[in-house]
Amino acid sequence: MRTLILLGGGGHAAVVCECARAAGWTVAGFLDDAAPDADAIGAVNLKHLGPINQLLTAPRAEHQPCIHAAVGDGALRRKWLDLAEGRPAPPIVHPSAVVSPSAELGDGVFIGPRAVVNARARLGRGVIINTGAIVEHDCTIGDFTHVAPGSVLAGTVAVGEATLIGAGASIIPGITIGSRAIIGAGAVVIRDVGDDQVIVGVPGLDKSTSLQVDKPK
Repeated sequence: MRTLILLGGGGHAAVVCECARAAGWTVAGFLDDAAPDADAIGAVNLKHLGPINQLLTAPRAEHQPCIHAAVGDGALRRKWLDLAEGRPAPPIVHPSAVVSPSAELGDGVFIGPRAVVNARARLGRGVIINTGAIVEHDCTIGDFTHVAPGSVLAGTVAVGEATLIGAGASIIPGITIGSRAIIGAGAVVIRDVGDDQVIVGVPGLDKSTSLQVDKPK
């Protein structure tokens, strides 16, 4: 049996745990410095093995467990995978997902239930393709980007690093989206998106400079 240790003890870790078990992994437990989400972790019977820095002190055996950065925050996924450099971090793919044999998956990729990754798509390190999301042929998705549930990337879409594609968003073919961008839930993107832009609505409009935070009353 393949053995997996998760990094992170929140809701996303519970999802990854169930998906990994469905794919035939033995999940030994999780590492996290913060207090775990007791409800989420308790629901999947996942053991807390200690803080993240145990990765630095644990001996490296020939048949060491694999690791997975099971957290939605892209910056933390990057930090933890960097910390675990040299340890195996294979993609975790739910058995109901459809992944083309010609697709390329980087270290630490997560592909959730009923997601689709089609021919010649390339997913970078630490990418999340969440439940029911579709990544069509020849798409390229940069490191630590999160494609949220139900979103659709049509063919030949290119996405930079650490970008969030919100739930139910649709990206038409051939679009380029930069790094650290946010595509709002349900948005329809029909034009290229630059680095750090925030796009919302149908059709998607740039709200990067007009978003306001309500003042406390």
